[in-house]
Amino acid sequence: MTFLIRRRTSIKTIAKLTAAKAWINAIETLDNIEGSLLPKAKDRRSKEEFTACRKAYRLVDAHLDNALKYLYLKDYRFMRAYQALALVNISMCRTSFFYPTPMVYANWNMRILTDIAIYAGKILAPPPPLRTKTKKKTP
Repeated sequence: MTFLIRRRTSIKTIAKLTAAKAWINAIETLDNIEGSLLPKAKDRRSKEEFTACRKAYRLVDAHLDNALKYLYLKDYRFMRAYQALALVNISMCRTSFFYPTPMVYANWNMRILTDIAIYAGKILAPPPPLRTKTKKKTP
Protein backbone atom coordinates (compact mmCIF):
# COMPACT_ATOMS: atom_id res chain seq x y z
CA MET A 1 0.00 0.00 0.00
CA THR A 2 1.18 3.48 -0.74
CA PHE A 3 2.04 5.56 2.29
CA LEU A 4 1.17 9.23 2.44
CA ILE A 5 4.19 11.30 3.41
CA ARG A 6 2.49 14.46 4.58
CA ARG A 7 0.12 14.63 7.51
CA ARG A 8 -2.37 16.74 5.58
CA THR A 9 -2.93 14.97 2.32
CA SER A 10 -5.83 16.21 0.23
CA ILE A 11 -8.84 14.03 -0.43
CA LYS A 12 -8.12 14.38 -4.17
CA THR A 13 -4.71 12.78 -3.63
CA ILE A 14 -6.25 9.97 -1.60
CA ALA A 15 -8.88 9.42 -4.30
CA LYS A 16 -6.20 9.29 -7.02
CA LEU A 17 -3.93 6.95 -5.07
CA THR A 18 -6.65 4.50 -4.07
CA ALA A 19 -8.28 4.50 -7.52
CA ALA A 20 -4.94 3.88 -9.24
CA LYS A 21 -3.87 1.25 -6.70
CA ALA A 22 -7.19 -0.59 -7.02
CA TRP A 23 -6.85 -0.66 -10.81
CA ILE A 24 -3.23 -1.87 -10.62
CA ASN A 25 -4.25 -4.57 -8.10
CA ALA A 26 -7.04 -5.71 -10.42
CA ILE A 27 -4.56 -6.09 -13.29
CA GLU A 28 -2.06 -7.94 -11.08
CA THR A 29 -4.77 -10.21 -9.71
CA LEU A 30 -6.01 -11.06 -13.20
CA ASP A 31 -2.44 -11.77 -14.34
CA ASN A 32 -1.91 -13.99 -11.30
CA ILE A 33 -5.12 -15.93 -11.97
CA GLU A 34 -4.34 -16.47 -15.64
CA GLY A 35 -0.60 -16.97 -15.24
CA SER A 36 -0.31 -19.31 -12.28
CA LEU A 37 -3.43 -20.00 -10.22
CA LEU A 38 -5.65 -21.40 -12.95
CA PRO A 39 -2.97 -23.44 -14.75
CA LYS A 40 -1.69 -24.94 -11.47
CA ALA A 41 -5.11 -25.65 -9.90
CA LYS A 42 -5.33 -29.34 -9.07
CA ASP A 43 -8.91 -29.89 -7.90
CA ARG A 44 -12.20 -29.06 -9.57
CA ARG A 45 -13.33 -26.66 -6.83
CA SER A 46 -10.23 -24.48 -7.19
CA LYS A 47 -10.50 -24.46 -10.99
CA GLU A 48 -14.14 -23.36 -10.78
CA GLU A 49 -13.28 -20.60 -8.30
CA PHE A 50 -10.38 -19.31 -10.38
CA THR A 51 -12.43 -19.43 -13.60
CA ALA A 52 -15.23 -17.39 -11.99
CA CYS A 53 -12.67 -14.96 -10.56
CA ARG A 54 -10.98 -14.55 -13.95
CA LYS A 55 -14.31 -13.58 -15.50
CA ALA A 56 -15.09 -11.22 -12.61
CA TYR A 57 -11.68 -9.54 -12.62
CA ARG A 58 -11.80 -8.87 -16.36
CA LEU A 59 -14.89 -6.76 -15.64
CA VAL A 60 -13.33 -5.24 -12.52
CA ASP A 61 -10.29 -4.20 -14.57
CA ALA A 62 -12.49 -2.52 -17.20
CA HIS A 63 -14.66 -0.72 -14.63
CA LEU A 64 -11.71 0.56 -12.58
CA ASP A 65 -10.00 1.72 -15.77
CA ASN A 66 -13.09 3.76 -16.62
CA ALA A 67 -13.31 5.05 -13.04
CA LEU A 68 -9.74 6.30 -13.26
CA LYS A 69 -10.48 8.07 -16.55
CA TYR A 70 -13.45 9.88 -15.00
CA LEU A 71 -11.37 10.77 -11.95
CA TYR A 72 -8.93 12.65 -14.16
CA LEU A 73 -11.86 14.28 -15.97
CA LYS A 74 -13.06 15.38 -12.51
CA ASP A 75 -16.41 13.69 -13.04
CA TYR A 76 -16.57 12.09 -9.60
CA ARG A 77 -20.13 10.79 -9.90
CA PHE A 78 -19.27 8.66 -12.95
CA MET A 79 -16.06 7.62 -11.21
CA ARG A 80 -18.07 6.36 -8.22
CA ALA A 81 -20.56 4.62 -10.49
CA TYR A 82 -17.81 2.63 -12.21
CA GLN A 83 -16.19 1.83 -8.87
CA ALA A 84 -19.54 0.58 -7.58
CA LEU A 85 -19.84 -1.65 -10.66
CA ALA A 86 -16.35 -2.98 -9.93
CA LEU A 87 -17.41 -3.76 -6.37
CA VAL A 88 -20.42 -5.72 -7.66
CA ASN A 89 -18.13 -7.71 -9.96
CA ILE A 90 -15.66 -8.39 -7.16
CA SER A 91 -18.56 -10.15 -5.44
CA MET A 92 -18.82 -12.51 -8.44
CA CYS A 93 -15.46 -13.92 -7.38
CA ARG A 94 -16.77 -15.98 -4.50
CA THR A 95 -14.16 -16.97 -1.98
CA SER A 96 -14.45 -18.61 1.40
CA PHE A 97 -12.29 -18.33 4.49
CA PHE A 98 -13.18 -21.97 5.14
CA TYR A 99 -11.60 -22.97 1.80
CA PRO A 100 -8.57 -20.68 1.72
CA THR A 101 -6.95 -19.97 -1.62
CA PRO A 102 -4.78 -17.01 -2.65
CA MET A 103 -7.96 -15.38 -3.97
CA VAL A 104 -9.34 -14.85 -0.46
CA TYR A 105 -6.71 -12.24 0.38
CA ALA A 106 -6.74 -10.70 -3.11
CA ASN A 107 -10.51 -10.35 -3.08
CA TRP A 108 -10.69 -8.67 0.33
CA ASN A 109 -7.82 -6.38 -0.55
CA MET A 110 -9.66 -5.29 -3.71
CA ARG A 111 -12.86 -4.74 -1.75
CA ILE A 112 -11.14 -2.51 0.79
CA LEU A 113 -9.28 -0.45 -1.83
CA THR A 114 -12.41 0.04 -3.92
CA ASP A 115 -14.45 1.00 -0.85
CA ILE A 116 -11.87 3.61 0.14
CA ALA A 117 -11.85 5.01 -3.39
CA ILE A 118 -15.66 5.21 -3.37
CA TYR A 119 -15.66 7.03 -0.01
CA ALA A 120 -13.09 9.50 -1.29
CA GLY A 121 -15.28 10.08 -4.36
CA LYS A 122 -18.28 10.72 -2.12
CA ILE A 123 -16.33 13.38 -0.27
CA LEU A 124 -15.22 14.99 -3.54
CA ALA A 125 -18.74 15.01 -4.97
CA PRO A 126 -21.46 14.22 -2.46
CA PRO A 127 -24.67 12.74 -3.81
CA PRO A 128 -27.36 15.31 -4.55
CA PRO A 129 -29.75 16.03 -1.69
CA LEU A 130 -33.01 14.15 -1.60
CA ARG A 131 -35.94 16.04 -2.97
CA THR A 132 -38.91 16.51 -0.80
CA LYS A 133 -42.23 15.78 -2.37
CA THR A 134 -44.51 18.74 -2.53
CA LYS A 135 -48.21 18.20 -2.44
CA LYS A 136 -50.13 19.66 -5.28
CA LYS A 137 -53.06 21.73 -4.15
CA THR A 138 -56.27 20.93 -5.92
CA PRO A 139 -58.80 23.74 -6.29
